[in-house]
Amino acid sequence: MNKNVHQGLHGEGYMYALACAGGFTTSRMNLDLDGVDWQIAHPGPRGTARSPKIEIQVKSSSAPLIKDDQIHQPLKVRHFNHLAGAGFQVPRFLSVVVVPRATEDYAVCTDQHMRLSTAAYWLSLANRDTLLTEEDDSTRVTVQVPLRNLLTVETLGRLLDGDLEGAAR
Repeated sequence: MNKNVHQGLHGEGYMYALACAGGFTTSRMNLDLDGVDWQIAHPGPRGTARSPKIEIQVKSSSAPLIKDDQIHQPLKVRHFNHLAGAGFQVPRFLSVVVVPRATEDYAVCTDQHMRLSTAAYWLSLANRDTLLTEEDDSTRVTVQVPLRNLLTVETLGRLLDGDLEGAAR
């Protein structure tokens, strides 16, 4: 399997495992036409919301550029625009899954547990303006994903609650 495809599959599997561990439902988008890979939802009421949902674009990296406690993640402008700005009916997030360089370290299994390596981080671009671009433009923009935005079962639940401040540690 192509290394980048394998890395991407691990990143998406990592997100799926987090959602399952939290008792959330997931839907994998069959085509990435709108910048979303996964929809994650809470089945039924959660606090005052009924069946809250979020949508996530998953990126993965085995060698992220980390500076000043932030992952500097390049995105194609058109992918950025799929996540940026207000007005989405379902809140959207970018998830960056940091994966090991060696594929054999993606999942380590013992009789007691399975450890998925390494970690996932989230970012909302709702407060960012979209950027001008042409449909076939390959221009990139770099976003900063704070390391304090570690994705866990608890923080995934807080994102479903709309509590972005509580989701940042």
